[in-house]
Amino acid sequence: MTASASQRTRTRRLLLRTLPLVALLAALLVALFLVSGVQQETAGGAFLEDGYLGVLVVTLLALAILFWSIGYRLLSLVRNVRGGVPGARLAARWVINFLALSLPPALIVFFFSAWFLSSTIDSWFDVRVESALADSLELGQEFLDNRTLEVRNQLREIAAGITLLQEDGELLRGALLDRVRAAGPTELSVMETGGTLVATANIDALTGLPERPGDFALMQASEQGEYAAAEPTTDGRLQIRVIQLMPAAFPGGSPRFLQAIYPLPADITSLANSIEQEYFRYQNVSYLRQSLKQSFLLILSLVLLLTILLAILAALNSARRMVSPLSRLSSATREVAAGDFGKEVAVGPRDEIGFLAESFNEMTQALKAASQAAEASRAELQAQGEFLEKVLANLSSGVLTLDQQGRMITANAACAQILGLPAGLPTGLPDSAPDGQSLQQLRQAAPFLQPFVDIIERQLGRDRSEWQQEIRIDRPGAPLVLLMRGTRLPLLSPPGAAPSFGQVVVFDDVTVLNQAQREAAWAEVARRLAHEVKNPLTPIRLAAERLHMKLAGKLEADDGAMLERASNTIVTQVEALRKLVDAFGDYAQEPRLSRESIRLDELVGEVVALYQQGDAALQFTLDLCPGPAGLAADSGRLRQMLHNLIRNAGEAAGENRVALEIRSRVVGEKGGQWLLLELLDNGPGFPASVLQQPFEPYVTSKSHGRGLGLAICRKIVSEHNGRIAIDNRPGGGARVEVMLPLNPAGTGPDSAG
Repeated sequence: MTASASQRTRTRRLLLRTLPLVALLAALLVALFLVSGVQQETAGGAFLEDGYLGVLVVTLLALAILFWSIGYRLLSLVRNVRGGVPGARLAARWVINFLALSLPPALIVFFFSAWFLSSTIDSWFDVRVESALADSLELGQEFLDNRTLEVRNQLREIAAGITLLQEDGELLRGALLDRVRAAGPTELSVMETGGTLVATANIDALTGLPERPGDFALMQASEQGEYAAAEPTTDGRLQIRVIQLMPAAFPGGSPRFLQAIYPLPADITSLANSIEQEYFRYQNVSYLRQSLKQSFLLILSLVLLLTILLAILAALNSARRMVSPLSRLSSATREVAAGDFGKEVAVGPRDEIGFLAESFNEMTQALKAASQAAEASRAELQAQGEFLEKVLANLSSGVLTLDQQGRMITANAACAQILGLPAGLPTGLPDSAPDGQSLQQLRQAAPFLQPFVDIIERQLGRDRSEWQQEIRIDRPGAPLVLLMRGTRLPLLSPPGAAPSFGQVVVFDDVTVLNQAQREAAWAEVARRLAHEVKNPLTPIRLAAERLHMKLAGKLEADDGAMLERASNTIVTQVEALRKLVDAFGDYAQEPRLSRESIRLDELVGEVVALYQQGDAALQFTLDLCPGPAGLAADSGRLRQMLHNLIRNAGEAAGENRVALEIRSRVVGEKGGQWLLLELLDNGPGFPASVLQQPFEPYVTSKSHGRGLGLAICRKIVSEHNGRIAIDNRPGGGARVEVMLPLNPAGTGPDSAG
């Protein structure tokens, strides 16, 4: 941010802070001005009329500034709330609560004040007050009337006493002075009817000439014979002026006026003036009563509006000051929750919020240290976990962990390969799948694993720390022999809960090992049979043929026929024994493979062509992929395997026609490319006894079978590092699957069995 932009920002903030205060002060001054104006107007002035326009302009300008300032702050608060700014909702609640606490008392005071003002103003104009003022005024007037009547009577007596002295000036002045001193008037004057002074006497010798009465007074005195009225003096007091018409002293003379001035006491004058002023002021205020109410209500409303605006402004500023550090704490908390444990906030004043900020910084420092330690531990655990995972993934043994309820926690890749576990089984480290499949689900998904599941369930209910057992699983197509070993596994338990134990089950597929042991035993038997049985077979056959040759012409017909049958039986059985011994020899002989690159499609075509020419009961359907390239095998041994499989299909069907489908394709599996060869027929399929022990020597369901065909086929496939499996087709018939590696050095999995 540039210096000019920073300066503009500071100026804008200063205006936002100072303008509302200036406007509020101006509005308060206007309110005071209005109150003063109403008071002066009540007293009879015209104060508001002179400054009304200026007051209106100042008021509107102050209110506009306040409304703009509050509106700007409220709009910013609403935008922050909608934008999800940290602390905005708290600030909004703070403002609402502040207003909820401050506005009701202000409204209560406003309505009470309005009622009180209205009642008070109405009480000013009580009928009894007005009557009392009128009575006071009437009382004063009655006093003046009585005093006037009294001085009028007194002046008549004085006029009667000095009528004859009018022509003598000295006597007249002396008589007037005596009357002034004795009767009580402060001034006595004799004047012509036109107002010309004839003689005068005043109680104060220093007083100058008396004031000439007004024309109205002279005219009334001429017409009515006398005049009397109370009038103010120059010093603010009241006096009674009485003028009496005196007749002429002698016939033919002119009448004259006798004027007397009677001052009223100062207190009476003051009270009379006060009563009169208050009465007229009361009448004036009574006339303006409704306007007065409206003026005070307007001022009170202005004060209420200023109070509300001040409350809103104070709430917004207070919320900003209060929530600002909390907003920084909230924003910092979000960053800490996102993983930035080094975040710190500025520590403000030493109050609760400052203590909270300081505690937050201490917490983030502790979290940062703990995070670094946890990261180091996690990296170490991850390295150990990866090492353990690699070890488990590359183990040839199946490793299965279960909890106390029989739920599978982990299973390495060998488990799926050995057992053929269903999809969805958890794999990985022990804490990666705490809600794995249960043994019951495994039993339902793969019913042939019932013995495997039963053994584990029995061991889960026991307290044995270690156990070992070998079981046989009748897996469809290839039985499975497993050597199982188990150990109790301590599991993590919630705090305060009893310790729980699961099981670690390690199992190995010993089917091949057992099969190899049996094959070795059968091979030893075959070698011994081939050695012990094959040697005497030739002498037995030669002896039988020699007996037939020597005795054929010497015996009678019946005996000759019997000799023929006996010698043929011996020769036939010896030949059968020789073939059996040869088969034993083939089974027992060590593999001497002559590997070469061959095309399986051509090899299968050659073998099938032999059967198509000589056996009409076999109907072939070929679906072979070209080649494929990369198959290194002993063509003779593969040819022998094909003959055995085709011959088995034909012998199993008996005299029925057999539809034999042979197909091949290249498939990709872990470890490289494989050639899949399938033979499918529509015969009766394999009996259950054969499926249980498919490649066991001397296991056959045919009356004349030797039980070595499938065993020899498996031996040939194993010599080529392949695998073979058999099963029955769902619609009827048998299925044989042979998998051969396409790379000469490839080592596929052991043959199924």
